Amino acid sequence: MTAVIFQETQRFRQIWIWVPILGITGVSLGSLFFLERDNPLNMGDLAFPIGMLMLLNCLFLGLTLSTRITENSLSFRYYPFTRWRTFRFEEIETLEVVEYNGLWEYGGWGIKWNGDTWSYTTGGKWGIIVKTTDKKFLLGTQQPEQVRQVIAEFKARKSAQQPSV
Repeated sequence: MTAVIFQETQRFRQIWIWVPILGITGVSLGSLFFLERDNPLNMGDLAFPIGMLMLLNCLFLGLTLSTRITENSLSFRYYPFTRWRTFRFEEIETLEVVEYNGLWEYGGWGIKWNGDTWSYTTGGKWGIIVKTTDKKFLLGTQQPEQVRQVIAEFKARKSAQQPSV
């Protein structure tokens, strides 16, 4: 097994995401239980809305962007929406750390497409642009300096593999 050079796992932890989600959940549950005292609902009527609220909360709790760079490949997964996708360094044309604005450039965070590039992010302003022969995508990162070091190693290895003219 090849050694992992860089590994990062990110989740949605921003307070501005969780306040509305938990607020909507609280208000919804409150209205189901406390505002319906005159006309009580049975458990069958409550099961669907409570189930949907819990599903929404569990979905946001479980959203995870995992990035892994080994000696010869880059892999990522945006759980639960994508499985591991692996790109060997021979397939990758360029890797670059960029500063981006998720809201303006991609319309927000998560899995997005801006007409040119797929974006897999959970927040922040730093990303890794990966270009292969047929794909271009951005992976969000909270560790741009460590990624820059790994990319420098990638570029050195890539230039060493280029045939001299």
